[in-house]
Amino acid sequence: MNIQEEIGKRRTFAIISHPDAGKTTLTEKLLLFGGAIQTAGAVKSNKIKKSATSDFMEIEKQRGISVATSVMTFNYDDKKINDIESHAGDNAGVSAWYDVKGGDELQMKIAISFTSIANAKNNLRTESDSKKFDEVRNESKKVWNDWLGRIKVTGGTKEQKIKFYTDLWHVLLGRHKNNDVSGDYPDNTAGTRDGNFTNNILKVRTLPKNKDGSLVHNMYNSDAFWLTQWNLNILWGLAWPEVQDDLSASMLRYEANGGLIPRGPAGGGYSYIMTSCPATNLIAGTFQKGLLTKFDKDSAFVAVKRNALPGGMLGSAKDIDFYTANGWWPENAGITIEAAFQDFAIAQMAKKLKKEEDYNFFTKRSKGWTNLYESKQKLLFPKNSNGKFNHTDPLSKAGWIEANAWQASWGVSHDIPGLAKLMGGNDTLASKLNHAFVMAEPSDFVFDYGSGYISYANQPGLSDAHVFNYARKPWLTQYWVRRVQEKAYGGTTPDDGYGGQDEDQGQMGSLSVLMAIGLFNIQGNVSAEPVYDITSPVFDEIIIKLDPKYYPGKEFVIKTHNNGAKNVYIQKARVNGKALNKFWFTHKEFSRGGSLEIWLGPKPNKAWGIAGLPPNN
Repeated sequence: MNIQEEIGKRRTFAIISHPDAGKTTLTEKLLLFGGAIQTAGAVKSNKIKKSATSDFMEIEKQRGISVATSVMTFNYDDKKINDIESHAGDNAGVSAWYDVKGGDELQMKIAISFTSIANAKNNLRTESDSKKFDEVRNESKKVWNDWLGRIKVTGGTKEQKIKFYTDLWHVLLGRHKNNDVSGDYPDNTAGTRDGNFTNNILKVRTLPKNKDGSLVHNMYNSDAFWLTQWNLNILWGLAWPEVQDDLSASMLRYEANGGLIPRGPAGGGYSYIMTSCPATNLIAGTFQKGLLTKFDKDSAFVAVKRNALPGGMLGSAKDIDFYTANGWWPENAGITIEAAFQDFAIAQMAKKLKKEEDYNFFTKRSKGWTNLYESKQKLLFPKNSNGKFNHTDPLSKAGWIEANAWQASWGVSHDIPGLAKLMGGNDTLASKLNHAFVMAEPSDFVFDYGSGYISYANQPGLSDAHVFNYARKPWLTQYWVRRVQEKAYGGTTPDDGYGGQDEDQGQMGSLSVLMAIGLFNIQGNVSAEPVYDITSPVFDEIIIKLDPKYYPGKEFVIKTHNNGAKNVYIQKARVNGKALNKFWFTHKEFSRGGSLEIWLGPKPNKAWGIAGLPPNN
């Protein structure tokens, strides 16, 4: 390596470490030993000849690069650099180097706390004080086997099972507790809000505890809840209701502290990632399924209502006022659809809580999306504040959130019958949507943000295949769900099964699982009478263990007859031995345990599944 040549390509100031990247770069080593820079910290002598301390890099800060006070140790031509005895400060960091030989074992325990060093030490003492590596590994394996084993599948191929449980792992992996075992947690919700930014002021708070001293719930950082009504909100409640309960309580605790429901909480505060107030759908679904046990239900309603009004997370007060008065979000069809669905979710909560005035207000506002319907294209398009369409290009992503009109017009899943009526009936809707799927299939239903007719690589179109159920064409849902599950999600390689997909806390994996077991709900269980939509499972038998803390039943079993790659169409079905002629059954039936039997065949039975739509459609 030509050191002087490398120096010419690199920064020229100091030896530092980069906490943001999680590593110390080669750049600083080359610069120092090439004579292009001086050490920025104090140079001193100690027992190991020469050493240097690299302290706070003001020059880095001036260049707009985020750094923390840091020290490091590394070897270069047998010279030890930055070998120090101690270093202190709120932003201190250490890079530890050890001389080990083949066969040596080195065990290190690292304690983490978002609140204090004392709490970090207490976390370590409580959770891992005397445990060795193998013990921790075995305990972790046991926990994962227990959690993943709550859904047991038989039949299908080996690859389908590998993908299924990998998807489940993604579904359960994306949550990060930020509270200590003591219940202390960082609250960064206080401060002045300016649009999508809050000037955070850190407070350390303590979570409420049960009589036995255990925490009522945990606090979480999380990778957003944008459009999770079509994946995680459904799946968590089936086999892991405590996850849905805990996360909902955490979001409501953020709101109780700072007045806003997070979109994607980070560092104990608001990140403002994505749009609208998507956690409303999580909370509403948890409430409607009877899973909200860790937070007061009336307070939960007050929180979601407050966040849908001026001053709330939904958006700016100006835009919310315009939306309420006119029915659409200015310049954005995507946010209009999101807000309308959230209004429906709030209205359904109000209905169950017998809050008639709120029910009427939010039900009316949930229908505002109809103002964006364009009769020639028979799709939705963004409008400006003067009521004129910004454009009518169905493949343009302008005025959408990571989508276009072809992908996201079907997202008004609280009112598919209303969309069908505008389009001229169920036949027209189904024909147009079917055309979109035909056009998308050559690309395996995977496109970049806002590109293509149908994309299962990102959230806005994740309900599309299930829309046919609500247009009285359940056989088309059965067919396209199987095609998407196989072509977009079925593989186990980076390109085939994960290619280009925006996983976001396991959202794509969650939908893949739901498609594989043949369950879904286009409304994300936010209806006052939540149900599950039935599709064609890929496995012969699925056993879902029910949590006794939340459900009276022991398990729910889905069994298929005559399953196969070509037998994708439902011929008939039974719930607990009784004939089922609808494409749905209730959450209440699921919670009691029992069985769903599905008979499959190679040709559609167009007489099955058309007996009626679920309540609140």
